[in-house]
Amino acid sequence: MDSLITFLSNTATSAITAVCIEPISRNITYPFKVSDNVKALEVATSRLDSKQVDVKNRVDMEELQGLTIMKDVDQWFTDVKGVIGEVVEIKKRYDERSRCLGSRSFNCWSNYRISKDTAKKLTEVQGLYDRGSNFEEVATRLPPRVQALPVGSEAVSTEVVGLQEILRYIDNDQYNIIGIWGMGGVGKTHLLGLVHDHYKRSSAFDSVIFVTASKECSIEKLQEELCKKYSFGQGTDVESQATIISTYLSNRNFLILLDDVWEQIDLQRVGIPFPLGLVNQFRRKVVITTRSSVVCGQMDVQKSHKVAGLDDEKALCLFNKMVGDETINSHHLIKSLAIKVVKELDGLPLALKTIGRSMHGKKNPSAWDHAIDLLQKSHLHEIEACREEDKIYNKLKLSYDSLKTSELQDCFLACSLWPEDRCIDKTELIECWMGLGLLDASDAENPYNPGHILIEDLLSACLLEEGGTNYSSTVKMHDVIRDMALWLAHDSGKTRDKWIVRRGVGVNQVLHQQDRWCHVERATLMDTMGSQHLVDEFIPCDANKLHFLMVRNFTEVEPRVKNMGFFCTLAFLDLSHCGLISFPQDISKLVNLRHLNLSGNKISSVPEDLKHVRNLRNLFLGYNHIASFPLGVISELKELFTIDLFMNKISVEDLTWLIKEITCLRKIRSVCVTLQHATQFRSILESSYFPIRSLELNYVNETDIILIPSSFIENSAIQNNLYELVLRGKSDKIEMKGSQMSYCQLKYLELLTIDGMEMLEEISWQNLAPKDLFPRLSRLYIGNCAKLKNVSWILYLPCLQSLFIDTCENIIQLIEPFDSAASATQGIMEMLTPTFPSLKLLILRELPKLQIICEQSIMFPSLEEIVIDSCPRLKKLPFRSNTVPSNLRSIVLEKEIWENLEWEDNDLKQALQPLTHF
Repeated sequence: MDSLITFLSNTATSAITAVCIEPISRNITYPFKVSDNVKALEVATSRLDSKQVDVKNRVDMEELQGLTIMKDVDQWFTDVKGVIGEVVEIKKRYDERSRCLGSRSFNCWSNYRISKDTAKKLTEVQGLYDRGSNFEEVATRLPPRVQALPVGSEAVSTEVVGLQEILRYIDNDQYNIIGIWGMGGVGKTHLLGLVHDHYKRSSAFDSVIFVTASKECSIEKLQEELCKKYSFGQGTDVESQATIISTYLSNRNFLILLDDVWEQIDLQRVGIPFPLGLVNQFRRKVVITTRSSVVCGQMDVQKSHKVAGLDDEKALCLFNKMVGDETINSHHLIKSLAIKVVKELDGLPLALKTIGRSMHGKKNPSAWDHAIDLLQKSHLHEIEACREEDKIYNKLKLSYDSLKTSELQDCFLACSLWPEDRCIDKTELIECWMGLGLLDASDAENPYNPGHILIEDLLSACLLEEGGTNYSSTVKMHDVIRDMALWLAHDSGKTRDKWIVRRGVGVNQVLHQQDRWCHVERATLMDTMGSQHLVDEFIPCDANKLHFLMVRNFTEVEPRVKNMGFFCTLAFLDLSHCGLISFPQDISKLVNLRHLNLSGNKISSVPEDLKHVRNLRNLFLGYNHIASFPLGVISELKELFTIDLFMNKISVEDLTWLIKEITCLRKIRSVCVTLQHATQFRSILESSYFPIRSLELNYVNETDIILIPSSFIENSAIQNNLYELVLRGKSDKIEMKGSQMSYCQLKYLELLTIDGMEMLEEISWQNLAPKDLFPRLSRLYIGNCAKLKNVSWILYLPCLQSLFIDTCENIIQLIEPFDSAASATQGIMEMLTPTFPSLKLLILRELPKLQIICEQSIMFPSLEEIVIDSCPRLKKLPFRSNTVPSNLRSIVLEKEIWENLEWEDNDLKQALQPLTHF
């Protein structure tokens, strides 16, 4: 018993001692561990900060899918922000301890307090890190808000009411041809687009076809547009083409949407089967838009809908939105002045939008008074005498007058030199401005950058729009804006034939009218299909005022380009994609020529006489068959600013010498070239300044790896200019090699092509991350690489919008599982939620072994369209039911592929079914 008592007594004494002494011991050691504790806190805080970035990236990805951050995650971010701020204060106190004789003094009390606070905060930081690591979900989908929207209510927009009315007409079997009419710029095309989108998502029609007629319409032009957009077979004449179109449509439910009709069109001659309506259980409908109710009558429209201008309230709302709250609220008079401007614009959406943008930033009421004065004067002067279009142009002219420089105004007018409804490649537009002398980029590191700034100015003014399926690479003009530009180019409609722009069948029509050419200063003749030849003399010889000539996409132009010497006034000549096998004759007589574009022809050699065109600044000879180049020609062209020899197979000897000549040109700012030997590549790297814009490496006779060395990547002239890179050859490896000590970024590269590399197995990265090397890469094509197994390195490319993988027989999984992908690049990739942040278009073609595109954890927040062709073993699409991109609008693939896909749940299949086209 005594021993038990003794044992219990000793145990109690030890426990009491431990309870009392342990805190004392810990407190005593605080001053001596202050540095260790602060360092541990810094490490833990750094880990917490990294965890915060990881969670934030997960939240961003989920929010792009329409989900909302969860409350506990949001609170965690608040807590992390608070504790990091407290850590900063502790670190500040530690760094600011009293100093003695230049070194930190040993202040026991100060160190004790800092060390104790640090230990306490370390526990909080570690707790927050653990909380962040345990988030299984970071966002959730909120239930939709239910909101009654009664038909006919004031809350329903004019657009919705109009759409509902037109849909009712289409669904009513009594009406076969429906008309939408109203003044230019009022929103007819937009409304027709909504009709198109509605029926593309439904099964009411087998074929929904949208085609634009435009002002100078013809049967041939409409057939041409149909063939271009919907891949109908090519007929030999109007009748045979009509038969092809009619045969396709006869056994289908079809809806034809015909935009911008100016006069009566014989739809039967186009190939649209008649009668319309319900025929043999097939529904046949046509909807047209036009500016005139008379055309509705000519086209036998049975039910029409007039698109009226916006009422005062909606017009003011749209206008103020374009101007911006900051400007509207900048002065107490501007709100009332804005109402006056809106009243002058008659509720026309295009004018409200365009002129609203032009008034953005104008905070002085005097500027508003001036705008109102211009609008009122043009209205009063024109209201009785002029056509409706001219009244609109006078109103829209204010946005043109508001452009900040006369050079920008001229750049805007030059956009109308492309045919109506055609997207304009931004690079081509900038080169056109250069050729017209409207853009001085001689002082710019990248001569195309000033042009892109001007394009942004025109986009901001709503005088240009982003255009086409190439996303950010093209622009277009609204047809009313383009009409206004041509009206302005013809002195507000007072003169005629200063500029002629024709396409398709309209070209030969205008060439017949030879008496018109004596007044022409600028002319564009274009065949959008590239299948037509000129039937008349090329251009009448009395066109002695002509200084701009663009002729594109014609066959059999060769005999028509003789006697070019007659056009000694020409400063700009574009004969691209016209099947030329030689240079225009008498090229040396074009002494005023500044811009010569012969790209995309079949020219095999360059004449020595070219050296006499001494004012030449821009020379484009890309995509020809040039094999030889006379020595001494380029060195004589002292004014040369840009030269394009891209995709030509110039002999090794000629090209080696040519590179030396180009290097000696003092004004050169842009070079496009194809290299066929590694020695040529090395000679460019060794030159002091060689501003490459487009580069093809095609080492056809070499089997070494294609090495992109750090000396290339770090070259400032290349970093500031390289826009397009093409890699071809017999190499089995591409090696991108950077330097740990240098800045490695091809900051203007937008197009990358890897093609025809049958032996390629690997793309390796040394001291580089793909997303850092290619920060602006927007279009990537990889094709004909038989041994390539995946393209996992493309994850995270921040600006990649278009991806085309073609004829790669060995690819089973396009993007390897995330962990494998990360290890394959030796830790270069950040361990974030895997994503293609900007990808809009994905095309997969001729991938016979492809089974999986990627793991379904990979996100596609911006994806709009997928095209899958000849991938018979594909098992899965890269989505879950809750990760289908909100912008996805089209999946095009073979029916057999769709039927063989495996689905995790039926919800996913049901979600994608309406978007699928076979």
